[in-house]
Amino acid sequence: MASYAFSKHIDQYGGSRFDSPLPFEPKGYSRGRSSLDRTHILTVNSVYELPFGRGRKFLNYTHPAANAFLGGWQLSGIYRFVSGAPLSFYVPGATLGNGYGTRPNLKGTLQLAHPSADLWFNPGALDAPPLYTFGNSGKGILDGPGSHFLDLGLMKNFYLTENRYLQFRWELFNVPNHVNLCASTNNCPNTTIGLPTTGKIFTAGDARAMQLALKFIF
Repeated sequence: MASYAFSKHIDQYGGSRFDSPLPFEPKGYSRGRSSLDRTHILTVNSVYELPFGRGRKFLNYTHPAANAFLGGWQLSGIYRFVSGAPLSFYVPGATLGNGYGTRPNLKGTLQLAHPSADLWFNPGALDAPPLYTFGNSGKGILDGPGSHFLDLGLMKNFYLTENRYLQFRWELFNVPNHVNLCASTNNCPNTTIGLPTTGKIFTAGDARAMQLALKFIF
């Protein structure tokens, strides 16, 4: 099975019920790509029965005792890709003079040729606007890191009777041990300008993990 979603989510003030307009903001200032927006979401999954053992292409005439261990294995996999979260940028401090801050002015190109955890965007493309004024950069104008997930499972049922069996499972998560920067983390990388950590990423998703399971089903 496979599924793919191509989307664009725009909101007026924010992605949660706690977001609200800024006092005296220009018309449309808080309208833009929502923090919930993910442009691409791809999922592919499959279950494959290995062709070994009685009634299968290979080892069809194997001894029942050997077939109990060699036949009936199933391999399953799930791959998922999710594009990065939209990034908005902020000026530190309540520079509007009413307890609120603003976004910076955009004066150059944010994109880098080779973005990484050390620097995901070009901080030099952003400047703080004059005091008490709103910056001109929009909401969600750059994507954060996307995420790739590949999980695999190997499973076999050992039948004791027709309705009772032991099920063995070997499950692996993030099989290629891919570093998913910012996975399941909001406000990543740091998008507040003028700080030593601006543009840097300090979080990532889980590394490769595996687990073994044996359960009795009756």
